[in-house]
Amino acid sequence: MSLDLIKINKELRKETPENIVKWASSQADKAIVTTNFRPYEATLIHACVNVFPSIPVIWCDSGYNTDATYKHAET
Repeated sequence: MSLDLIKINKELRKETPENIVKWASSQADKAIVTTNFRPYEATLIHACVNVFPSIPVIWCDSGYNTDATYKHAET
């Protein structure tokens, strides 16, 4: 698959987060969202879950997270 990111960015620049998530998920057979629970990750997860409540969330655990991160991931 080859994507023209300059063209895509121009097309999606003024779209809502919901429409961007819908567009991105339409590019895959089965959409997932990944996270490492770094800053700003909650925003991405929130946007995806608002559009697709049952979207799988895959946590990429580096093993170097804080105790607070592990507690948050468990909730």
